[in-house]
Amino acid sequence: MNSIRIFGLIILIIAIIFHFSFENDGIDFLTGLLIGGGIALLLIGKVGKLTK
Repeated sequence: MNSIRIFGLIILIIAIIFHFSFENDGIDFLTGLLIGGGIALLLIGKVGKLTK
């Protein structure tokens, strides 16, 4: 597995743990950003510009 995808999976797991651990609107926003970023890294597996 690609190291970027592993990093995305770790971010996703941390975000889910934060979401169920804390009850706060700021945490909900933060976990939404982390879940979105984690899913994007899992699906794409790259960081940076695409080369043609």
